[in-house]
Amino acid sequence: MSLAPTSAFNGLIQLLALCPLLAASDTLVNGLGLGAAVLIIVPLATALLMAIRRWLSEDSALAVSLLVLATLVGCVELLMRAWLPDLSASLQLFLPLIVTNIVLVTRLQDREATPLACVGAGLGIAIGIALTLLELGTVRELVGRGSLFHDARLVGRWASGLERMAFPVDMGFLLAMLPPGAFISLGLLIAARNWLAPTRS
Repeated sequence: MSLAPTSAFNGLIQLLALCPLLAASDTLVNGLGLGAAVLIIVPLATALLMAIRRWLSEDSALAVSLLVLATLVGCVELLMRAWLPDLSASLQLFLPLIVTNIVLVTRLQDREATPLACVGAGLGIAIGIALTLLELGTVRELVGRGSLFHDARLVGRWASGLERMAFPVDMGFLLAMLPPGAFISLGLLIAARNWLAPTRS
Protein backbone atom coordinates (compact mmCIF):
# COMPACT_ATOMS: atom_id res chain seq x y z
CA MET A 1 0.00 0.00 0.00
CA SER A 2 1.39 3.40 -0.99
CA LEU A 3 1.89 6.04 1.63
CA ALA A 4 2.12 8.86 -0.92
CA PRO A 5 0.17 11.99 0.02
CA THR A 6 -2.94 12.11 -2.10
CA SER A 7 -5.39 15.01 -2.15
CA ALA A 8 -7.15 13.42 0.83
CA PHE A 9 -3.95 13.35 2.90
CA ASN A 10 -2.36 16.60 1.68
CA GLY A 11 -4.26 18.87 4.07
CA LEU A 12 -3.61 16.53 7.00
CA ILE A 13 0.11 16.42 6.24
CA GLN A 14 0.30 20.21 6.10
CA LEU A 15 -1.62 20.50 9.37
CA LEU A 16 0.61 18.01 11.19
CA ALA A 17 3.77 19.58 9.78
CA LEU A 18 2.59 23.02 10.88
CA CYS A 19 1.87 22.13 14.52
CA PRO A 20 5.46 22.42 15.87
CA LEU A 21 5.76 25.92 14.36
CA LEU A 22 2.47 27.39 15.58
CA ALA A 23 3.80 28.97 18.77
CA ALA A 24 6.44 30.99 16.89
CA SER A 25 3.93 32.60 14.52
CA ASP A 26 2.88 35.28 17.02
CA THR A 27 3.94 38.16 14.77
CA LEU A 28 3.99 38.80 11.04
CA VAL A 29 7.80 39.03 10.97
CA ASN A 30 8.23 35.68 12.75
CA GLY A 31 5.72 34.10 10.37
CA LEU A 32 7.63 35.49 7.40
CA GLY A 33 10.96 34.26 8.77
CA LEU A 34 9.76 30.73 9.44
CA GLY A 35 7.84 30.64 6.16
CA ALA A 36 10.94 31.64 4.20
CA ALA A 37 12.99 28.97 5.97
CA VAL A 38 10.37 26.33 5.17
CA LEU A 39 10.29 27.42 1.51
CA ILE A 40 14.06 27.02 1.28
CA ILE A 41 14.58 23.84 3.28
CA VAL A 42 11.63 21.62 2.34
CA PRO A 43 12.05 21.57 -1.49
CA LEU A 44 15.85 21.36 -1.23
CA ALA A 45 15.72 18.53 1.30
CA THR A 46 13.11 16.68 -0.73
CA ALA A 47 15.23 16.98 -3.88
CA LEU A 48 18.36 15.73 -2.12
CA LEU A 49 16.59 12.81 -0.50
CA MET A 50 14.92 11.81 -3.75
CA ALA A 51 18.31 11.94 -5.50
CA ILE A 52 19.94 9.52 -3.06
CA ARG A 53 16.98 7.27 -2.23
CA ARG A 54 18.04 4.59 -4.74
CA TRP A 55 21.08 3.83 -2.56
CA LEU A 56 19.13 3.72 0.69
CA SER A 57 17.58 0.66 2.24
CA GLU A 58 14.41 0.77 4.33
CA ASP A 59 16.52 0.44 7.48
CA SER A 60 18.90 3.30 6.70
CA ALA A 61 16.45 5.71 5.05
CA LEU A 62 15.24 7.37 8.25
CA ALA A 63 18.73 7.87 9.70
CA VAL A 64 20.07 9.34 6.45
CA SER A 65 16.98 11.55 6.12
CA LEU A 66 17.55 12.95 9.61
CA LEU A 67 21.22 13.58 8.88
CA VAL A 68 20.53 15.40 5.60
CA LEU A 69 17.69 17.44 7.10
CA ALA A 70 19.63 18.41 10.21
CA THR A 71 22.55 19.52 8.02
CA LEU A 72 20.33 21.72 5.85
CA VAL A 73 18.52 23.24 8.82
CA GLY A 74 21.86 23.85 10.54
CA CYS A 75 23.17 25.66 7.45
CA VAL A 76 20.07 27.86 7.24
CA GLU A 77 20.27 28.55 10.97
CA LEU A 78 23.94 29.60 10.70
CA LEU A 79 23.16 31.87 7.74
CA MET A 80 20.30 33.44 9.67
CA ARG A 81 22.53 33.98 12.71
CA ALA A 82 25.11 35.66 10.49
CA TRP A 83 22.77 37.90 8.48
CA LEU A 84 19.66 38.21 10.68
CA PRO A 85 20.83 37.60 14.26
CA ASP A 86 17.85 39.29 15.93
CA LEU A 87 15.35 37.25 13.93
CA SER A 88 17.33 34.08 14.63
CA ALA A 89 17.22 34.81 18.36
CA SER A 90 13.48 35.45 18.15
CA LEU A 91 12.79 32.11 16.45
CA GLN A 92 15.04 30.26 18.95
CA LEU A 93 14.33 26.51 18.83
CA PHE A 94 11.50 26.68 16.31
CA LEU A 95 13.75 26.66 13.25
CA PRO A 96 15.23 23.21 14.08
CA LEU A 97 11.68 21.89 14.46
CA ILE A 98 11.37 22.14 10.69
CA VAL A 99 13.30 18.84 10.67
CA THR A 100 10.31 17.02 12.12
CA ASN A 101 8.07 18.52 9.46
CA ILE A 102 10.26 17.37 6.58
CA VAL A 103 10.70 13.90 8.07
CA LEU A 104 6.91 13.61 8.14
CA VAL A 105 6.65 14.74 4.52
CA THR A 106 9.46 12.54 3.20
CA ARG A 107 8.31 9.44 5.05
CA LEU A 108 4.93 9.77 3.38
CA GLN A 109 6.42 10.13 -0.08
CA ASP A 110 5.81 7.30 -2.52
CA ARG A 111 9.16 5.57 -3.10
CA GLU A 112 8.08 4.72 -6.64
CA ALA A 113 7.08 8.26 -7.57
CA THR A 114 9.35 10.28 -9.86
CA PRO A 115 11.78 12.71 -8.20
CA LEU A 116 10.08 15.62 -9.98
CA ALA A 117 6.69 14.63 -8.57
CA CYS A 118 8.14 14.30 -5.06
CA VAL A 119 9.84 17.69 -5.24
CA GLY A 120 6.61 19.21 -6.56
CA ALA A 121 4.67 17.69 -3.67
CA GLY A 122 7.25 18.95 -1.17
CA LEU A 123 7.14 22.44 -2.70
CA GLY A 124 3.35 22.47 -2.53
CA ILE A 125 3.40 21.52 1.14
CA ALA A 126 6.09 24.14 1.85
CA ILE A 127 4.01 26.85 0.16
CA GLY A 128 0.95 25.78 2.13
CA ILE A 129 2.86 25.92 5.43
CA ALA A 130 4.48 29.28 4.59
CA LEU A 131 1.16 30.89 3.63
CA THR A 132 -0.52 29.55 6.77
CA LEU A 133 2.30 30.90 8.96
CA LEU A 134 1.98 34.27 7.23
CA GLU A 135 -1.78 34.36 7.79
CA LEU A 136 -1.46 33.26 11.41
CA GLY A 137 1.26 35.81 12.14
CA THR A 138 -0.80 38.60 10.59
CA VAL A 139 -4.03 37.72 12.40
CA ARG A 140 -2.43 37.07 15.80
CA GLU A 141 -0.37 40.26 15.74
CA LEU A 142 -3.26 42.39 14.55
CA VAL A 143 -5.67 41.03 17.18
CA GLY A 144 -3.12 40.72 20.02
CA ARG A 145 -1.07 43.89 19.53
CA GLY A 146 -3.16 46.00 17.20
CA SER A 147 -0.21 46.35 14.84
CA LEU A 148 1.51 44.97 11.77
CA PHE A 149 5.29 44.51 11.46
CA HIS A 150 5.72 45.07 15.20
CA ASP A 151 9.12 43.35 15.21
CA ALA A 152 10.26 44.59 11.80
CA ARG A 153 13.53 45.73 13.41
CA LEU A 154 14.46 42.02 13.66
CA VAL A 155 15.29 41.99 9.96
CA GLY A 156 17.32 45.22 10.16
CA ARG A 157 17.18 48.85 11.14
CA TRP A 158 15.96 49.76 7.67
CA ALA A 159 12.67 47.95 8.41
CA SER A 160 11.97 49.59 11.78
CA GLY A 161 9.70 52.18 10.15
CA LEU A 162 7.35 49.57 8.68
CA GLU A 163 5.28 49.12 11.84
CA ARG A 164 1.67 50.25 11.55
CA MET A 165 -0.72 50.53 14.49
CA ALA A 166 -4.41 49.73 14.07
CA PHE A 167 -5.35 50.45 17.70
CA PRO A 168 -3.55 50.98 21.05
CA VAL A 169 -1.69 47.98 22.46
CA ASP A 170 -3.70 47.97 25.71
CA MET A 171 -6.82 47.21 23.66
CA GLY A 172 -5.28 44.03 22.24
CA PHE A 173 -6.51 40.52 23.01
CA LEU A 174 -3.64 38.87 24.90
CA LEU A 175 -4.80 35.30 24.24
CA ALA A 176 -4.06 35.77 20.54
CA MET A 177 -0.37 36.19 21.34
CA LEU A 178 -0.11 33.10 23.55
CA PRO A 179 0.42 29.53 22.21
CA PRO A 180 -3.25 28.54 22.77
CA GLY A 181 -4.19 31.53 20.62
CA ALA A 182 -2.27 29.94 17.74
CA PHE A 183 -4.49 26.85 17.81
CA ILE A 184 -7.63 28.96 18.16
CA SER A 185 -6.54 31.16 15.24
CA LEU A 186 -5.70 28.10 13.14
CA GLY A 187 -9.11 26.59 13.91
CA LEU A 188 -10.82 29.83 12.87
CA LEU A 189 -8.79 29.95 9.65
CA ILE A 190 -9.76 26.36 8.82
CA ALA A 191 -13.42 27.14 9.59
CA ALA A 192 -13.26 30.23 7.36
CA ARG A 193 -11.64 28.22 4.57
CA ASN A 194 -14.32 25.52 4.81
CA TRP A 195 -17.07 28.15 4.82
CA LEU A 196 -15.63 29.99 1.81
CA ALA A 197 -14.80 26.84 -0.17
CA PRO A 198 -17.43 25.90 -2.74
CA THR A 199 -19.55 22.95 -1.75
CA ARG A 200 -18.75 19.79 -3.63
CA SER A 201 -21.30 17.18 -4.42
